[in-house]
Amino acid sequence: MLDDQDDRRLVQTLELAQGGAGRVEPNPQVGAVIVQAGEVIATGFHRRYGEAHAEAEALARAGSAARGGVLYCNLEPCSQGGPGKHQPPCVEAIIAAGISRVVVGQQDPNPAVRGRGIGRLREAGIIVDCADDPAPFFRHNRAFNTTMALGRPFIHLKCAISLDGRLATARGDSRWITDERARAEVHRLRGSCDAVLVGRKTAERDDPLLTVRDAPLPPRGQPRAIVLDSQARLSGESALVTHRAGELLLCVSAGAPAPSVQALRERGVTVLTCREDPHRGLDLEDLLLNLGNQGISSILVEGGGQVITSFLRAGLYDRFTAYVAPLVLGAGREAVGDLGILEVDGAVAFEAVRWRSIGDQQCFDGYRRGWAGEIAAASRAGGG
Repeated sequence: MLDDQDDRRLVQTLELAQGGAGRVEPNPQVGAVIVQAGEVIATGFHRRYGEAHAEAEALARAGSAARGGVLYCNLEPCSQGGPGKHQPPCVEAIIAAGISRVVVGQQDPNPAVRGRGIGRLREAGIIVDCADDPAPFFRHNRAFNTTMALGRPFIHLKCAISLDGRLATARGDSRWITDERARAEVHRLRGSCDAVLVGRKTAERDDPLLTVRDAPLPPRGQPRAIVLDSQARLSGESALVTHRAGELLLCVSAGAPAPSVQALRERGVTVLTCREDPHRGLDLEDLLLNLGNQGISSILVEGGGQVITSFLRAGLYDRFTAYVAPLVLGAGREAVGDLGILEVDGAVAFEAVRWRSIGDQQCFDGYRRGWAGEIAAASRAGGG
């Protein structure tokens, strides 16, 4: 059981870790704090991919004063070295520095670590304690944790809807259901993900760029754009092809017409061939495997309704954010279609739920119920 100071220092590690956002990926964001006699003597964070880890930076700043101190970090220190590793194992630096106790926010779900870092520290006689509730730490590095634990990208569903759950009117008009404040938040969500995904119908109807414009652009640049288009029908005149062909991933089925596929490839579009479910379109599990192979670890799914419904039906989602405007549209395009749910007990449910106001609008945000438990189970698989 941790005390109040432990909890405060662990929160501080998350604040420090945020400094690496958009710079350290695909590595996780990590912060470290070293305390001696109740006082912070050094801090550090992982600043950029390939550079010093948070623990190493904090230890270097503390120098010999670290001996006998307590080190806090939001993620289990790494223990592996060898080819492909840019930095030496942090556990060895911690042991050499004479740290007496380590407090971590979460164990590492990376199969190469999974408790080995904690085990090595304990073998060296160092006391290791873990946060009572690791869920906030899982959520901070949600893409890394999901990729390592579940073997696929983190999927964040997002929609802007009326009170009666409509994405658009019966004629397809959706501009604008929510105001500029909500739209600015969506642009920040885009900036936090590796890619933004829509279906072909949405790409044609709205002709979006799927870029970050009304929020600061992250250091890693614009997210990639993904369009689900089993028959490669996306127009070569669309904004995505015209202005973002080099950043566009078009996901098609093996049955897509070869001339259409070739024409899009000649424009610079990356075309990925995915398996197809004869009744439900592209196979989402195969789709996510293909996208993961492209280095994508987090995806914001913006619609339309059929696409959102497909991810919900398949259970392949991790977070859902809905911006709800004080409007009623009546007949129109629904955000979520039939999920085959016949009993309330079978409803889609969420954890870590937050409701908040944005002017006269409401924002719902929650994680798939069971998501944190799955990350925890994977993190414990290696012991520790």
